[in-house]
Amino acid sequence: MERKEITLVATDLDGTFLNSEKEVPPFNRQMISRLKEKGILFGICSGRPIDTVRPMLRDWGILDSVSFIVGMNGGTLYDMRSKEKEDYHLVSGNDAIDVIHFFEDLEVEFYVLIGPVKFLNKITRETREEADSYGAFEVETDLESFLIDRDINKVVIWCKDEKMMPVVEQRAKEFHHENLIGYPTGPNYFEYLDPRTNKGFGLARLAKHYGTTLDHIMAFGDAENDREMLGMAGVGVCMKNGKAITKQAADHVTALTNDESAVGHFLEDYFFNEV
Repeated sequence: MERKEITLVATDLDGTFLNSEKEVPPFNRQMISRLKEKGILFGICSGRPIDTVRPMLRDWGILDSVSFIVGMNGGTLYDMRSKEKEDYHLVSGNDAIDVIHFFEDLEVEFYVLIGPVKFLNKITRETREEADSYGAFEVETDLESFLIDRDINKVVIWCKDEKMMPVVEQRAKEFHHENLIGYPTGPNYFEYLDPRTNKGFGLARLAKHYGTTLDHIMAFGDAENDREMLGMAGVGVCMKNGKAITKQAADHVTALTNDESAVGHFLEDYFFNEV
Protein backbone atom coordinates (compact mmCIF):
# COMPACT_ATOMS: atom_id res chain seq x y z
CA MET A 1 0.00 0.00 0.00
CA GLU A 2 1.04 3.62 -0.48
CA ARG A 3 2.54 4.96 2.74
CA LYS A 4 1.99 8.62 3.55
CA GLU A 5 4.00 10.43 6.18
CA ILE A 6 1.86 10.18 9.34
CA THR A 7 2.52 12.20 12.48
CA LEU A 8 -0.68 11.45 14.42
CA VAL A 9 -2.99 8.43 14.79
CA ALA A 10 -6.56 8.71 16.13
CA THR A 11 -8.94 5.84 16.79
CA ASP A 12 -12.54 5.30 17.72
CA LEU A 13 -13.11 3.00 20.70
CA ASP A 14 -16.23 0.83 20.55
CA GLY A 15 -16.24 -1.55 17.60
CA THR A 16 -12.76 -0.39 16.58
CA PHE A 17 -9.94 -0.23 19.13
CA LEU A 18 -11.86 -2.14 21.81
CA ASN A 19 -13.02 -5.73 21.34
CA SER A 20 -16.56 -6.95 22.03
CA GLU A 21 -15.69 -7.27 25.74
CA LYS A 22 -14.87 -3.53 25.85
CA GLU A 23 -11.18 -4.35 26.40
CA VAL A 24 -8.03 -3.37 24.50
CA PRO A 25 -6.55 -6.45 22.81
CA PRO A 26 -2.90 -6.98 23.82
CA PHE A 27 -1.67 -6.63 20.23
CA ASN A 28 -3.35 -3.24 19.87
CA ARG A 29 -1.65 -2.17 23.10
CA GLN A 30 1.72 -3.38 21.86
CA MET A 31 1.49 -1.58 18.53
CA ILE A 32 0.46 1.81 19.88
CA SER A 33 3.35 1.62 22.34
CA ARG A 34 5.70 1.12 19.40
CA LEU A 35 4.39 4.27 17.67
CA LYS A 36 6.52 6.25 20.12
CA GLU A 37 9.60 4.79 18.44
CA LYS A 38 8.65 6.79 15.36
CA GLY A 39 7.60 9.92 17.24
CA ILE A 40 3.96 9.46 16.25
CA LEU A 41 1.26 10.78 18.57
CA PHE A 42 -1.61 8.45 19.39
CA GLY A 43 -5.02 9.18 20.88
CA ILE A 44 -8.73 8.49 21.10
CA CYS A 45 -11.59 9.99 19.09
CA SER A 46 -14.86 8.78 20.62
CA GLY A 47 -18.47 9.64 21.21
CA ARG A 48 -17.84 9.07 24.92
CA PRO A 49 -17.25 12.01 27.28
CA ILE A 50 -13.57 12.74 27.89
CA ASP A 51 -13.96 12.38 31.65
CA THR A 52 -15.20 8.81 31.29
CA VAL A 53 -12.39 7.84 28.91
CA ARG A 54 -9.50 9.21 30.99
CA PRO A 55 -9.98 6.88 34.00
CA MET A 56 -10.14 3.87 31.67
CA LEU A 57 -6.72 4.48 30.10
CA ARG A 58 -4.90 3.00 33.09
CA ASP A 59 -7.27 0.04 33.29
CA TRP A 60 -6.68 -0.65 29.60
CA GLY A 61 -2.91 -0.41 30.09
CA ILE A 62 -2.47 2.40 27.54
CA LEU A 63 -2.09 5.50 29.75
CA ASP A 64 1.53 6.11 28.71
CA SER A 65 0.68 5.76 25.01
CA VAL A 66 -2.19 8.26 24.77
CA SER A 67 -1.42 11.90 23.97
CA PHE A 68 -4.95 13.22 23.43
CA ILE A 69 -8.65 12.43 23.69
CA VAL A 70 -11.32 13.84 21.41
CA GLY A 71 -14.72 13.19 23.01
CA MET A 72 -18.42 13.83 22.44
CA ASN A 73 -18.09 12.99 18.73
CA GLY A 74 -15.68 15.86 18.19
CA GLY A 75 -17.22 18.30 20.65
CA THR A 76 -14.33 18.29 23.14
CA LEU A 77 -10.53 17.97 23.01
CA TYR A 78 -8.19 17.09 25.87
CA ASP A 79 -4.40 17.28 25.72
CA MET A 80 -2.97 14.64 28.07
CA ARG A 81 0.34 16.50 28.47
CA SER A 82 -0.87 20.05 29.12
CA LYS A 83 -4.14 18.92 30.78
CA GLU A 84 -5.96 21.54 28.71
CA LYS A 85 -9.55 20.91 27.63
CA GLU A 86 -11.46 22.65 24.85
CA ASP A 87 -15.25 22.47 24.37
CA TYR A 88 -16.98 23.33 21.10
CA HIS A 89 -20.57 23.94 19.98
CA LEU A 90 -22.76 23.03 22.94
CA VAL A 91 -26.43 22.15 22.43
CA SER A 92 -29.25 24.27 23.80
CA GLY A 93 -31.35 22.42 26.33
CA ASN A 94 -34.43 23.99 24.75
CA ASP A 95 -33.53 22.25 21.47
CA ALA A 96 -33.01 18.99 23.36
CA ILE A 97 -36.58 19.30 24.65
CA ASP A 98 -37.75 19.41 21.02
CA VAL A 99 -36.04 16.05 20.45
CA ILE A 100 -37.69 14.49 23.48
CA HIS A 101 -41.15 15.71 22.46
CA PHE A 102 -40.74 14.38 18.93
CA PHE A 103 -39.76 10.85 19.99
CA GLU A 104 -41.51 10.52 23.36
CA ASP A 105 -44.29 8.23 22.11
CA LEU A 106 -41.73 5.53 21.22
CA GLU A 107 -40.49 2.85 23.63
CA VAL A 108 -37.13 4.53 24.19
CA GLU A 109 -35.28 6.29 26.99
CA PHE A 110 -33.76 9.78 26.88
CA TYR A 111 -30.79 11.27 28.63
CA VAL A 112 -28.47 14.22 28.18
CA LEU A 113 -24.77 14.47 28.86
CA ILE A 114 -22.86 17.31 30.43
CA GLY A 115 -19.30 16.07 30.62
CA PRO A 116 -19.30 12.67 32.36
CA VAL A 117 -22.70 13.24 34.01
CA LYS A 118 -25.82 11.64 32.57
CA PHE A 119 -29.12 13.36 33.46
CA LEU A 120 -32.35 11.37 33.07
CA ASN A 121 -35.89 11.17 34.39
CA LYS A 122 -35.53 7.90 36.29
CA ILE A 123 -32.56 5.76 37.31
CA THR A 124 -33.18 2.03 36.97
CA ARG A 125 -31.03 -1.08 37.10
CA GLU A 126 -30.87 -1.04 33.30
CA THR A 127 -29.81 2.60 33.09
CA ARG A 128 -27.21 2.06 35.81
CA GLU A 129 -25.73 -0.90 33.94
CA GLU A 130 -25.69 1.14 30.73
CA ALA A 131 -23.94 4.05 32.46
CA ASP A 132 -21.43 1.73 34.12
CA SER A 133 -20.49 0.31 30.71
CA TYR A 134 -18.76 3.58 29.82
CA GLY A 135 -18.08 5.08 33.24
CA ALA A 136 -20.76 7.76 33.42
CA PHE A 137 -22.41 9.15 36.54
CA GLU A 138 -26.21 9.30 36.69
CA VAL A 139 -28.38 12.05 38.14
CA GLU A 140 -32.14 11.64 38.34
CA THR A 141 -34.08 14.81 37.60
CA ASP A 142 -37.15 16.15 35.86
CA LEU A 143 -35.41 16.27 32.52
CA GLU A 144 -37.61 18.82 30.81
CA SER A 145 -37.42 21.33 33.66
CA PHE A 146 -33.68 20.74 33.98
CA LEU A 147 -33.05 21.49 30.30
CA ILE A 148 -34.77 24.86 30.10
CA ASP A 149 -32.16 27.54 29.26
CA ARG A 150 -29.27 25.16 29.98
CA ASP A 151 -26.50 24.09 27.57
CA ILE A 152 -25.50 20.44 27.22
CA ASN A 153 -23.07 18.37 25.18
CA LYS A 154 -25.65 16.11 23.53
CA VAL A 155 -29.02 14.40 23.88
CA VAL A 156 -29.19 10.63 23.54
CA ILE A 157 -32.05 8.36 22.55
CA TRP A 158 -31.33 4.96 24.08
CA CYS A 159 -33.10 1.88 22.75
CA LYS A 160 -33.04 -0.80 25.43
CA ASP A 161 -34.32 -3.12 22.72
CA GLU A 162 -32.15 -2.89 19.59
CA LYS A 163 -35.25 -3.68 17.51
CA MET A 164 -36.41 -0.12 18.18
CA MET A 165 -33.44 1.42 16.36
CA PRO A 166 -34.92 1.10 12.85
CA VAL A 167 -38.08 2.78 14.16
CA VAL A 168 -36.04 5.63 15.65
CA GLU A 169 -33.99 6.03 12.47
CA GLN A 170 -37.13 6.16 10.35
CA ARG A 171 -38.76 8.70 12.66
CA ALA A 172 -35.56 10.78 12.62
CA LYS A 173 -36.01 11.33 8.87
CA GLU A 174 -39.10 13.38 9.72
CA PHE A 175 -37.34 15.54 12.34
CA HIS A 176 -35.86 18.69 10.83
CA HIS A 177 -34.14 21.12 13.18
CA GLU A 178 -31.72 23.84 12.10
CA ASN A 179 -29.77 23.65 15.36
CA LEU A 180 -29.36 19.86 15.55
CA ILE A 181 -28.05 16.89 13.62
CA GLY A 182 -28.77 13.28 14.57
CA TYR A 183 -27.22 9.94 13.73
CA PRO A 184 -26.80 6.44 15.19
CA THR A 185 -23.63 5.93 17.21
CA GLY A 186 -24.14 2.26 18.10
CA PRO A 187 -26.72 -0.52 17.93
CA ASN A 188 -28.72 1.06 20.79
CA TYR A 189 -27.95 4.76 20.47
CA PHE A 190 -29.19 7.67 18.38
CA GLU A 191 -27.72 11.04 19.32
CA TYR A 192 -28.38 14.68 18.54
CA LEU A 193 -25.62 17.30 18.57
CA ASP A 194 -24.88 20.72 17.14
CA PRO A 195 -24.70 20.28 13.33
CA ARG A 196 -21.18 21.70 13.29
CA THR A 197 -20.00 18.91 15.59
CA ASN A 198 -18.73 15.59 14.25
CA LYS A 199 -15.51 13.60 14.48
CA GLY A 200 -14.23 15.23 11.30
CA PHE A 201 -14.54 18.62 12.99
CA GLY A 202 -12.77 17.18 16.04
CA LEU A 203 -9.99 15.86 13.83
CA ALA A 204 -9.53 19.30 12.23
CA ARG A 205 -9.29 20.91 15.69
CA LEU A 206 -6.81 18.22 16.66
CA ALA A 207 -4.64 18.99 13.64
CA LYS A 208 -4.67 22.69 14.48
CA HIS A 209 -3.86 21.98 18.14
CA TYR A 210 -0.74 19.99 17.23
CA GLY A 211 0.32 22.14 14.28
CA THR A 212 -0.09 19.42 11.67
CA THR A 213 -2.40 18.87 8.70
CA LEU A 214 -5.20 16.39 8.12
CA ASP A 215 -3.12 14.75 5.39
CA HIS A 216 -0.65 13.63 8.07
CA ILE A 217 -3.30 11.99 10.28
CA MET A 218 -4.38 8.33 10.28
CA ALA A 219 -7.83 7.56 11.69
CA PHE A 220 -9.65 4.31 12.52
CA GLY A 221 -13.40 3.79 12.89
CA ASP A 222 -16.37 1.56 12.22
CA ALA A 223 -19.67 3.36 12.80
CA GLU A 224 -21.69 5.96 10.93
CA ASN A 225 -20.44 8.72 13.22
CA ASP A 226 -16.87 7.92 12.08
CA ARG A 227 -17.53 8.74 8.40
CA GLU A 228 -16.44 12.37 8.44
CA MET A 229 -13.28 11.55 10.36
CA LEU A 230 -12.23 8.76 7.99
CA GLY A 231 -13.04 10.86 4.95
CA MET A 232 -10.99 13.83 6.16
CA ALA A 233 -7.95 11.94 7.45
CA GLY A 234 -4.93 11.45 5.21
CA VAL A 235 -5.35 7.73 5.84
CA GLY A 236 -8.86 6.66 6.83
CA VAL A 237 -9.25 3.04 7.93
CA CYS A 238 -12.59 1.28 8.50
CA MET A 239 -12.95 -2.01 10.33
CA LYS A 240 -14.06 -5.15 8.52
CA ASN A 241 -17.00 -5.14 10.95
CA GLY A 242 -17.81 -1.51 10.11
CA LYS A 243 -20.91 -0.06 8.46
CA ALA A 244 -21.03 -0.17 4.65
CA ILE A 245 -21.53 3.60 4.49
CA THR A 246 -18.41 4.12 6.62
CA LYS A 247 -16.33 1.77 4.49
CA GLN A 248 -17.20 3.93 1.49
CA ALA A 249 -15.64 6.96 3.19
CA ALA A 250 -12.40 5.15 4.08
CA ASP A 251 -9.18 4.68 2.14
CA HIS A 252 -8.74 1.17 3.55
CA VAL A 253 -10.91 -1.57 5.04
CA THR A 254 -9.15 -3.97 7.38
CA ALA A 255 -9.04 -7.69 6.67
CA LEU A 256 -9.71 -8.32 10.38
CA THR A 257 -12.38 -7.26 12.88
CA ASN A 258 -12.06 -5.37 16.14
CA ASP A 259 -12.10 -8.75 17.91
CA GLU A 260 -9.01 -9.74 15.91
CA SER A 261 -6.84 -6.69 16.81
CA ALA A 262 -7.48 -5.06 13.43
CA VAL A 263 -6.02 -1.71 14.49
CA GLY A 264 -2.80 -3.27 15.76
CA HIS A 265 -2.28 -5.38 12.65
CA PHE A 266 -2.90 -2.42 10.35
CA LEU A 267 -0.38 -0.31 12.31
CA GLU A 268 2.17 -3.11 12.13
CA ASP A 269 1.77 -3.49 8.36
CA TYR A 270 1.83 0.26 7.73
CA PHE A 271 4.67 1.38 9.99
CA PHE A 272 6.82 -1.62 10.87
CA ASN A 273 6.76 -4.13 8.03
CA GLU A 274 9.04 -3.76 5.05
CA VAL A 275 7.43 -2.40 1.90
